Amino acid sequence: MSGKTKRKTFFSCSIKFLSLPLYCFSNNYIQLKMKMKTMLCAVLLFLSMAAQAQNQEAADSVAKDSVVRVIGWFCKTDTLEYNYSMVVAEVVGTDTTVVEAGGNDFSICVTDSTKKGYTLELVNSNPWRSDSTSAKGRMTLEAARMAAGTKVRFSTDEMGVFQGIINWKELYKNALDYQDKLVNRIYYEHPALYARQNISELKKQIKQNTEELMGSKEKITNLFNHLKLLFAFHGKQLPVGESTINMEGNSLYYLARMGALEDESDSNENEYQLYSEITGKDDEGVPTHYYYDYAYFDDGWPRSVTATVDEEKADKRVITQMTINWVRKAW
Repeated sequence: MSGKTKRKTFFSCSIKFLSLPLYCFSNNYIQLKMKMKTMLCAVLLFLSMAAQAQNQEAADSVAKDSVVRVIGWFCKTDTLEYNYSMVVAEVVGTDTTVVEAGGNDFSICVTDSTKKGYTLELVNSNPWRSDSTSAKGRMTLEAARMAAGTKVRFSTDEMGVFQGIINWKELYKNALDYQDKLVNRIYYEHPALYARQNISELKKQIKQNTEELMGSKEKITNLFNHLKLLFAFHGKQLPVGESTINMEGNSLYYLARMGALEDESDSNENEYQLYSEITGKDDEGVPTHYYYDYAYFDDGWPRSVTATVDEEKADKRVITQMTINWVRKAW
């Protein structure tokens, strides 16, 4: 590869990835987020159908322990610490290659509780990437480190259903500031770049990309797909047991169960679990399997979440897995 091509690739990465907050590790991840968003809607629809498919005449006589209700019984000052990671792997024959991986720690604290819902605060820390030696990886990791510690305020309703990001304007402004500082640092460390690309034009392009990605409350809320994932089933009620539903070419299997789950923390809390599989095709007709595995504490706080997308392409399988695991809980 020529030096000119390398510079072009570097700045292409700069423009694209400086616009992404901590959670956006790659184009693959953005595409995954859209798939997750679509399939989360689908799985919630199917599970709602599963609940409605139960014998309606007997609904009033169903015992309380025959359904799993995901309700957030949160309290002010509740604090949960989690670890988040994402891995993308390609499988060709018997060979498996990790294409990229990344993650971070984060904490969620309840700052306010009313009869209408909850206000919570998320803070990220310790970001990491497997490709931190590449230009894209270095810049994305550096941006993530600059954003670490930023308070992200969001809300849920009284059931714990995720509502959206509250301080989105502040986050948008912070993103612009982080990117501006990062560009200034890069040009300071490599002054020869001034002769290769006008710094003002680069900043202008970055600002335009940031506006497209983060220029509204809805856009910024969509970037926090891991929060949507964390609270996806809150407000839902599902019959205990397992069932399979077929709809519009998709097959859904789900399992809901209650009882203590194995845990090294010696927790005596009653917990419950939701597991679902969707088998179908994505928007491009590629056979795809989606797996969601949730475990909750009895007060509705997520204990662990695993979401997996398995795409069966013509020449390979692409497996993307996002995991969120509880680390510590305090009141």
